[in-house]
Amino acid sequence: MLFSVLIANYNNANYIDAAIDSIKNQTYSDWEIIIVDDCSTDVFKTKAATYSEENRIKIYFNGENQGCGYTKRRCCDLATGQVLGFLDPDDILHPEALETMINAHKFHPTCSLIYSSHYICNEYLEVKRVAEYCKALPLDTPYLLLSDGSIHHFATFKQGSYLKTEGLSPDNKKAVDQDLYYKLEEVGGVFFINTPLYYYRIHNQGISTSGNEAAATLWHYKIIEEACLRRLDLLKTKKDSPLVNLYKARYRKIKVFSSFRKGDWPGFLWNLFLFPFSGGAGNAFNYLRKLPREGFSLIQRSFFYDHKIRV
Repeated sequence: MLFSVLIANYNNANYIDAAIDSIKNQTYSDWEIIIVDDCSTDVFKTKAATYSEENRIKIYFNGENQGCGYTKRRCCDLATGQVLGFLDPDDILHPEALETMINAHKFHPTCSLIYSSHYICNEYLEVKRVAEYCKALPLDTPYLLLSDGSIHHFATFKQGSYLKTEGLSPDNKKAVDQDLYYKLEEVGGVFFINTPLYYYRIHNQGISTSGNEAAATLWHYKIIEEACLRRLDLLKTKKDSPLVNLYKARYRKIKVFSSFRKGDWPGFLWNLFLFPFSGGAGNAFNYLRKLPREGFSLIQRSFFYDHKIRV
């Protein structure tokens, strides 16, 4: 069973050798590497020539800078493996990552998405801790209703499942992995391996870390809104499903947050008014009940908080 390791690269020439070496050092040998470069301005093109003799490393170049969503979608389109997984060019894999995932996909044929925990590392890839947010989803709770980072690296998926979706949106610049997770959840099961199989490097060039969290949050809001509308459309013939009201409430709640972040005050007030009538009445009541006790700290968590992964 061929495993396609997907690398969407932009200006990571300083790190990508370590990423590739971590794949070469895998205990599982049936793999290919698909690298799509998004018009890097560093020395990647020169470095890419050194990989040309390895026929399992396939390198492609975008004609112009397109952004993360387009580049990751192209990685998926070019892959030929039965199982796929993204490796960021500044991160590395545990030596048993591919073997563990291949075995898990064989054992769980109905799962579209299988993910693990990961190590959080500093810029020198020195391990600082195991990520505390990666965990199994609660029983019968869709990830879309959580969006809490439970699903993270190392996330792998069946190509057959991905082809049942509309694919990654090429327009998304950040939070692209979240778009992938929501879409895969719609076509199959999700399974968690409680073992760190990925080394996640935190440094000041990360597109969703080190000062880029606020922008990533807005992109994530957009992706959640689209996913809620997509699922409501899928459920339009099942109006008695309890998920209908849950997705309506989730959609309106995120619209409240996103319009606030954007300074769209008419939109904010309108969505805030609609929220209790869109399945969110209980949520709104609980919020108002906690407000006198928690005060500004509650408002700050709701409207100003950006999830930051700290080393």
